[in-house]
Amino acid sequence: MKNKFVLLLAIVLGLVAAFGTFKYMEGLEQSYKLSGNYTQIAVAKQHIRPKTVLTKEMLELKEMPAEYVLPGTVVDLKDAEGKITQGDIFPGEVILSSKLTSKDDPAAGLSAKIEANKRAISIPANKVNALHGLISVGDFVDVLATFDVEVSDKRESYTSTLAQHVPVLAINSSLQTSASEKLELETVTLMVEPVHAQQITMAMEKGSIQLVLRAPDDKEVQSITSTKIEQLLR
Repeated sequence: MKNKFVLLLAIVLGLVAAFGTFKYMEGLEQSYKLSGNYTQIAVAKQHIRPKTVLTKEMLELKEMPAEYVLPGTVVDLKDAEGKITQGDIFPGEVILSSKLTSKDDPAAGLSAKIEANKRAISIPANKVNALHGLISVGDFVDVLATFDVEVSDKRESYTSTLAQHVPVLAINSSLQTSASEKLELETVTLMVEPVHAQQITMAMEKGSIQLVLRAPDDKEVQSITSTKIEQLLR
């Protein structure tokens, strides 16, 4: 009987202590709100995987006492929207700018630079005639292919423009290479339409590829017919 009384007393005291703690925290929260010392911070609404482009639907704002807000905490959803996560972010986790990067940051990697419905394709140096030492990341090029075709038991050479105004994403493994570095060309990585990726792959296997440099402000895409070798023999 005595043991039951002690147990009951312990439970009652525990409940009183819990209630007192709750009221204290509630009062502390109210005092913070009244004093204006609360700050809204961005937190994750869901598990966000690495290399995910953040949208406002993935985040929400919650209030936190200003004195507990860490430096670099995102306080405006607009500052996180469109950024790319560098690691896992779990539900309820505070969004820190140190865990985010932008598409222009090399730390984001090549995949972050690829636009929706586009593909990145790397062309080995032995498969392409490029402007060695003069082409750099951020330039735009046209992709031409030359190949032989059997027509009516006659082998003819053709040159066709496969893609126009194609951005250069990388030179070798560098996402920031400038022309002044004059690296020995190993690969050129381009961002192309899926159909152009197929065509360039075929051209690498069956012919040769030439990259033609464009002016920075020249975005015009022209309709260009293929050229036959006979057209050059005048």
